[in-house]
Amino acid sequence: MPGIMQENHGYLEGVGRIRLHYRTWEVPDPEAAVLVVHGLFEHSARYEELAEFMASSRFSTFALDLRGHGGSEGRRGHISRFDVLLQDLDRFRREVQGLLPVGTPMFLLGHSMGGLVGLRYLEEYEAPFAGAVITSPWLGTAYNAPRWKVLLGNIFNHVLPAFPFSVPLDPNDLTQDEERAVAYRDDPQIHSTITPRMFTELSGAIETAFRRGDRINVPVLFLLAGDDSFVSTERSLAFARSLATPAVSVEVLDGLRHEVLQERSRADVLREVRDWIREHLA
Repeated sequence: MPGIMQENHGYLEGVGRIRLHYRTWEVPDPEAAVLVVHGLFEHSARYEELAEFMASSRFSTFALDLRGHGGSEGRRGHISRFDVLLQDLDRFRREVQGLLPVGTPMFLLGHSMGGLVGLRYLEEYEAPFAGAVITSPWLGTAYNAPRWKVLLGNIFNHVLPAFPFSVPLDPNDLTQDEERAVAYRDDPQIHSTITPRMFTELSGAIETAFRRGDRINVPVLFLLAGDDSFVSTERSLAFARSLATPAVSVEVLDGLRHEVLQERSRADVLREVRDWIREHLA
């Protein structure tokens, strides 16, 4: 959108002086701002289409590259503690708030692992978000790992916590859009690495999220994939239904795979996100 939306890049200092990269897609006098937290292995640039769509409704979009992802520093697929992701997100939120006109409503959008990060953030921080959109959150895997793999992972977590493991992943399991699947496969900024410590920290964060869900007090829209082979839609439904806040909306998108914002019917999903944000601007 030449002349209307301006795309820029920025950097901020994360925990431990890690340099974190973020992207902005800004419109003049925005009615709202959307802060994006991406999923494991991916990065902020994959949300450009979402940002362009939001710009057409006068929403500015800001997307952070989590540490170890995209243009941010850090060992790929590794964290020492889950809490550093929450602290990084809080620093990003403060950075974005300083870029916006005073009083602009802010909404959080988290996908997959970013959905888990977003939910845990809402449980621990009293940040001024007007609401959150959570897509295909990692609140449980869609399959049960063999016991021997779990035991081996626990051993590595204590002996070689930062040892990188490659996760075999077929992009066609993420989306039915063949072009998007090919783009994912060919994207040099996407990696497939995870360490034992990161997996252990994510698993612990899931358990904590279920225990502290009563702390979430903002409206939340859950958009869950009906054909998700990565995360458990049933666990996400259970979590959403357990929340104390009355303003919770849940929709299972039948037939869609894990990346609902990259599916062939993504225009419908984007409209739903846009309409929900508009509904909660007041």
